[in-house]
Formats: sequence, C-alpha cells, structure tokens
Amino acid sequence: MCIRHTDADGGVCRAQAMMPLASYSHETGQRSLHRSGKVSQLSSDRKDVLAERRAAVLSQLVLLFAQGRDPVELAEDAVQLVARATDTKAVFVYLWDEEDERLVLRVATKVPQQTGIDEIRLRLGEGIAGWAAMRQESLIINRAPAEDPRFIPFASIEEDEFHSVLAAPIADESSNLRGVFALYSTEEDAFGQDELAIAVEVGRLLATGLARAETVNDLNHQSAIAHFLLDFPTAARTSLVPALEFAAQRVLELIDGQVCVLEYMSRRENAATPIMFASRTDAGERVWSTHSRPAAQSSIEQHCGGLEHMSVALGVGASRGILTCYRTARFRSRDVERLSALAMQLGVLLEAVDLNSVGSSLATRLRFTQDDNEAASILGELGLDGPVCPILVRVHSVKSDWETASRALKDALSVAAGNRAVVLLHSTWGVVLADAPGGRLAPELSSQLFQATQRLAEGAGLRASIGVGSVTTAPDGIRQAIDNARSALEWAGVYGRTSPVSLATYQEVRGMLPLSDVIRDLAPTVVSLVGMLEPLVQYDLKQGTQLVKTLAVLAAWGGSVQETATELLIHRNTLRQRMQRIEHELGVALGSGTEWSALALAARVASVRAGGSPASQ
Repeated sequence: MCIRHTDADGGVCRAQAMMPLASYSHETGQRSLHRSGKVSQLSSDRKDVLAERRAAVLSQLVLLFAQGRDPVELAEDAVQLVARATDTKAVFVYLWDEEDERLVLRVATKVPQQTGIDEIRLRLGEGIAGWAAMRQESLIINRAPAEDPRFIPFASIEEDEFHSVLAAPIADESSNLRGVFALYSTEEDAFGQDELAIAVEVGRLLATGLARAETVNDLNHQSAIAHFLLDFPTAARTSLVPALEFAAQRVLELIDGQVCVLEYMSRRENAATPIMFASRTDAGERVWSTHSRPAAQSSIEQHCGGLEHMSVALGVGASRGILTCYRTARFRSRDVERLSALAMQLGVLLEAVDLNSVGSSLATRLRFTQDDNEAASILGELGLDGPVCPILVRVHSVKSDWETASRALKDALSVAAGNRAVVLLHSTWGVVLADAPGGRLAPELSSQLFQATQRLAEGAGLRASIGVGSVTTAPDGIRQAIDNARSALEWAGVYGRTSPVSLATYQEVRGMLPLSDVIRDLAPTVVSLVGMLEPLVQYDLKQGTQLVKTLAVLAAWGGSVQETATELLIHRNTLRQRMQRIEHELGVALGSGTEWSALALAARVASVRAGGSPASQ
C-alpha cells in the first residue's frame, strides 16, 4: 500500500509505507524533520496504547462480521470503533454503488456532517475520497486539505474546521472496490503510520464483512420471498380484504419500503375491491384502504411525496392489478426482481382467494380437498364415472406471454391425453384426469405428455414438472390417487430440474420415495463433512492436485486401497501417499471408524468446488 501526501503547492509524492514519515512530505526539510522527530519521540507507552487499540478494533470487528450483520450496520460499527481508536472527531464511510457507479456517503460519526448521508455521491476520481477509490491507494493530507486541487466542497458538510484528512480505500482480496474510509481531524499533522495502519486493516476486514453480509442478506431475502405465500395466515387465504391487508404489510417488510399500495382487479362482476395501503414511519405501522380513486390519489400525494417508487403487475402474463412500493432509497435491479417475484405469487394467491369467494374452480377444489366424498362429487360434476388417472402439471416459468402459453399448454395436454380426458388448468398449475379403461393407463401416455410439453418448452421457453399418479377405479379413491400424483410431481421437480421439462410416474418412483427421508436424515452429517473438506478443496485449487477426487473414490469403495488404486489407475504406494496428504490437510485419520457412505457423498459435493465432475467419480 502506498501513501500519498500533498505538499503546499498541490504536488503529490509517493513513498513506501515502511519509510520514515519525513519522506511523506515535500515541505521544508525542517518541518519534515520536525514531523519525523515527533514520531521518533513517541513514547513506548503511546505505541503500546495504539497497538492495543488496533488489536481491540480488529478483534471486535471480526466478532461483528461473524454475526452476519446488515452491511450498513457493519459500516456504522466500524466507524465508531475507528473513531475511538484514532481519537478522530469525524469518520466517514463511502460505499460503492455498483449500479449507479458512485461512492455514496452512507455512514458518519455523530457530528453535523451526518446531514450529507445518502446525499453525497462521488464519481471515481471526484474529490479526495473519489481519488483514493480510483487509485485504490491511501492518501494523507496533513495541511489545509481544502486547498488541495482534488478537494470538492459540499454545502451539507462543514469542513472548514478540519486541517488533516486520511482516506483509505475499502477493497477485498480481489481488489474489488467496496468503498472508502475518510478520517478528518481539526489538528494539523494528525495522521501518520499508526492511524493509516488502523484504517487500512479495518478497510480490508470491512470489505470482507460487507461481502459476507451482502451474501447473507441476499440469501435471507431469497428465502423470505420463496416462503412468501406460506407466511399468509389462514384468514388471509380465504377472504380477499384480509389477504390484501397482510400482503401490503409483508411486501413492505421484504422490499424495505415506506409505503405499499395494492390495487387488485376482481374477476367478480360489480365487485368493489378496495385499494389497500400500508405504511411504515417512526411513529409505527399503519394499514388502511379506500374504494375511492381520488381518495387514493390524495393518500399517495400525502404520504409518498418525494419518495422513489416502483410498480409491477400482479400475476403472470395478463395483469390482475398493480403493486407499487415507495421508499427513500433508490430501487435497484435486484429490488425489481424481488418485487416481480412477489407480485407473481401474490397475483396467483389473490385470484385463487377471489375465485374461492364465488365458488373456487373445480381444479382447486379437487387438488386441495381432504374429503373423499367431495372429491368423488367433483368427478361426478365432470361426468367421469370410469377408472381415471390424475396427472399434476406445474409450470415454473415461461418466457413468452403467459395467456398465450397457457392456452397452448391446455391444448397440448388435451391432445396428448386423448378425447376422453379432462384438463383443468388453473394459473401456473393444472390437473389432467386421463381415461384408464380397464383400470390400466395407456403405456404411451406419459411419453406423449412429455413430448407435447417439451415442444412448448422449445417454442415458448416453458419450464414445467409433471407427476403421473395412480389409477383409481372408484370415485372415492381419487384423492389418494392425486396424493400419489403429487408425490411424483415433487420427485420430478426436485430430481429432474436439469431439463426444461421433467416427468415422473408414481409407478416408477414409489419405491424410491423414502430416499427423500434418507437424504434428509443424512443431510446434517454431509453438510458438516463438506465443511470439513474445505481445506482439501483449497489445496487442490492451489496445487492442481486431485485429492478430493481420490477421497471420493476411496470413500465410494469403503476405504479399499486395492479397488481405489485400480479405479484411479495408480500404484497403491501412490495412493497411500495421497492418503497421508489428505489426513495431514484434514487433521483426521482414515480407517475402520470412518463413516465412508456419508464421506462419499460429501466428497462428491466437494469435488464440484475443486473443479471435478462428480458424475465421473
């Protein structure tokens, strides 16, 4: 890391961080020697204090980073720790906004300078902080920073009282810019090697912490969005207004907004569906609704003035309404993706709730009923009195217009299943009730369904899973047959995602259904072992070796040296040498007490990270 210092004429000199502080300046030799003298006269007690502060700051940050905190919270904690450790009055943290390509002031110590938070936005090279970010080099100005040619004044920051500035980039191990630390002092010659070391080391740790925090934050958001519909209480699943109320509040939380507006268009004639509002302020949360559009517009003007907003259509394809969120912070592309995913799920739910209020579709009733008599009654309504086989279809995504794709899917399923079949398509899923004369399903039916759906995948970019259930000869057995179709559908969805269309029949997978329970039981052990194998993965990546693959084959053979050496086409002595290296890197002994089956699975998973192909091992 290089240190740059501006002389009285605005010039910049370069020096290695380990050189005496006198070499930082182009000022007079007397002043430089005086500064160097001051450093050389630091008492050992003073150095010990700085060293203790530095160690304390780093250890506290490591603990904070391990907690998976929010990125801005991490920066706030880092600011306070650095301010105390360096006796600095003002510490700023600018975070890099990759989409906007700006450094944004996000955190500052509690001084008047906080008025510029989220407002000051610097390009690379703009201002002292922008210069440090562009060059990814630290910068020390110990005299009149306002006279530096790179200095840019901001009305929202009171900088006249500051006479020393230290700016250090926040970058990770791959030199990816994360932001800039900026320290300000009212004293001249306030910053030197010790303060620089603290800022640089904290910057490196903060960069790592920010990357991990963002990853945790993204995973939490993805998990919350994936479970969005599961969070709805029962009351919100059966009545439209409670559904709108809960949805507005929950979306507000997931998007981190100030106001959420939900406008749903009911399919019912003369339905007076309210426009739902939810807001969050320092005073608390509030939910309200109105049937008047002028009143709704008035609420938007009152509560959303000056806020950024983003709107997406509800549902898939044809819009069933509009979902709009307002907040102070700008919306990014990932926010659009999240809100779109929520709107798609919400549109499906609201339409199902809406339909349920006037008599749910037969497909919905048949799929979710737990009453054998009701299921048999539905078959009677459909005119089905012979043996049938239920087939469940689930559409995961489609690139073309959904309304067009759904009609094409229904037509394709109808042709493939035959004239006597009933196809009930509802939103992104459907039920096919295929005729099974004599209690036997036509052997070519599964292939026909797969090929018809596959053609849609190629033409419309459709991704879907299909589960073929069992044949029932009596109406009161249809519910169990649908449960079997659901099991097959889940199997196809989990184990067939490598292709756009996946199909499984209950007849084929019923003997393998316990595998899911076995995997669930083994998962904690395998996850633990995968973590244990990480040093071996890193060793292979750095050294270009194949220790993970060797371990995978050895575990697959239950620890047999002879069989492993034969499969790997190596001498047994070579294998034993590799085993010794594996034991050394992992700190474990491979022997009769090793759980080879779980280790074999973990090693196959780890081999993917090590650059191998588990399928070939």
